[in-house]
Amino acid sequence: MAESDVADSGDHSAAEDRNAAGPSDDHGASDSSTGGRRAGRARLAVTAGWVLLGLLVLGGVWIVVTGILARSQLNAARAQLSQLRTAVAAGRADEASRLVDAIRDHTGRAAALTSGPAWWVGRNMPGVGSPLQTVSVVVTQANHLADDALPGAVELARTLPAGNGASSIDLPAIEHALPVLARASASTSRATDAVAGADPSWLPFVSNTRSDLLRQLQRLDGELSGADRAARIALPMLGRDRPQRYFVGFMNEAESRGGGGIAGGYAIAVADHGRLRFEHFGTDSDFAHVRSNARLSPELLARYGNTDPTGVIQNSNLTPDFSVTGRIWAGFWEKRTGETVDGALAVDPTALSYLLRVTGGARLADGTRVTTANVVGLTQRDQYRRFPGLTPAANRERKAYLTSVARALSNRLVSGGDRARLARALSRSARERRLVVWSANERTESLLRTAQWAGSFGNEPGAPYSAFVVNNAAGSKLDYYLDRTASYTRRSCAAGGAATATLTLRNSAPRHGLPPYVTYRADKPAFRTHPGDNQLLVTYYGSAGASLRSMTVDGRTVGGAVQTENGLLAVTIALELPVSTSRTVTVTLSEPASHGPVRTLVQPSVRPPRMTVGGARCGS
Repeated sequence: MAESDVADSGDHSAAEDRNAAGPSDDHGASDSSTGGRRAGRARLAVTAGWVLLGLLVLGGVWIVVTGILARSQLNAARAQLSQLRTAVAAGRADEASRLVDAIRDHTGRAAALTSGPAWWVGRNMPGVGSPLQTVSVVVTQANHLADDALPGAVELARTLPAGNGASSIDLPAIEHALPVLARASASTSRATDAVAGADPSWLPFVSNTRSDLLRQLQRLDGELSGADRAARIALPMLGRDRPQRYFVGFMNEAESRGGGGIAGGYAIAVADHGRLRFEHFGTDSDFAHVRSNARLSPELLARYGNTDPTGVIQNSNLTPDFSVTGRIWAGFWEKRTGETVDGALAVDPTALSYLLRVTGGARLADGTRVTTANVVGLTQRDQYRRFPGLTPAANRERKAYLTSVARALSNRLVSGGDRARLARALSRSARERRLVVWSANERTESLLRTAQWAGSFGNEPGAPYSAFVVNNAAGSKLDYYLDRTASYTRRSCAAGGAATATLTLRNSAPRHGLPPYVTYRADKPAFRTHPGDNQLLVTYYGSAGASLRSMTVDGRTVGGAVQTENGLLAVTIALELPVSTSRTVTVTLSEPASHGPVRTLVQPSVRPPRMTVGGARCGS
């Protein structure tokens, strides 16, 4: 028993020793294993970090390289876009089609180069992804533009040469092009908005690429939207559905009117299925005892009622708003003949000079050649040298001569010419308000207003307005020699901010040698005058909601008639302007709050006025 007890006791002790030692050996092995795993994980993390860093570096290099290549593709597309514009303007449809294919190839490559995992990761990296997002927007919109908009340019090139001359327009071709033009215009507008809304970026080459594309888009947007509007205007106005009849007034700016110059002559033109012809020519004397049936608003009657614009055709365009003048002219013709017209146009000799540069000149029965170089002087100065007298007989001879000039020029203008160059000449004339159009059709008139062909004017909310308009009050023909310089300066954009507008007028007429008809004073002034002295009605049009602080002439305070027209402030004074002198009108105003650029109206005249704008910039 004792041995057994001892043996058991010894065995127990040995087991305990083993048990005590055993756990100690296992713990050491576990520590070694854990340390190994930790070291492995550390090595893996380091390796992964290097791999990730390598991927980032490679991705960055890939982005830089592909970005440079994409930029090269976009630059090539941009250069070809300029060539495309030239091809379209010249009506070279096949060349335009090839250029569109090339541009699509370049933008497609740029899109492929800027897609993929590296670009996706880069665009979504905080802080540094903004330039890549901008690049993505630029490339995507350039690609959309090539696919959706540029085919419309090809259609435009195919449409421009349609017809055999300026008097024959292929209206079915224009109508066929309309859907494509509309899609192209809408696509370009969307692309322009998207690129304009993209971050300008802190990275110069990205910012420059965005700015370059935006300028191209804005120009193309204007051209395509303009072409789309022009097509929609041309179809009804050129007689797609039925013949359209128009009263065409020929303006003479030697005697200024708010709309340009006095309408001394006119014609009746008919457009029938794209073909234009002139049916009748006449002078203002035809309406000597006629009253237009046009109705004027109370505001217009308050402004012009004392000059009887619906009873005296020479005063029918004292307002700069041609939508009013067009209605008055239509009313004169209807009362005289019983015929209605579908619209009216006013054109001045400078616009005719732009058109004659394309069509070539015309020859009169007496052998005189009327050209782009002499039409302005011939119709507004030289006619009075040829027929200088004040007698009724001299007046009839002069008007007959002007009618012959109008007939010869009209026949020349509809005889043919480069279609694209004619379109540019017409567009320039409209921009300068030297060619304005009114339509009796409200929908067409709305399109004309949007296209800025309507000769209308008025205030836009939030934009300051400043314009001086001159009407000849002497009945002379001295405004051929009138020089004008205008300015507008605003001190702040806040409500009540002060603004100053100035107009300097110079009577540059020669003191001697002018024909009596030119210097004649129909106003019969009570004071002594000299040949060449002139009198003008000067109107300043200011912002809606503006208030007049003061008005001076050569620094001396004067009182003007304060009224409104088309929502604008209108202040008018009579100004005597002696020969070879200058006078300066200064208007000081309190302006409403503004957040847009200054709007103005440049009155068409023989000598284009100079206009400067300074001071606070209230918006872009």
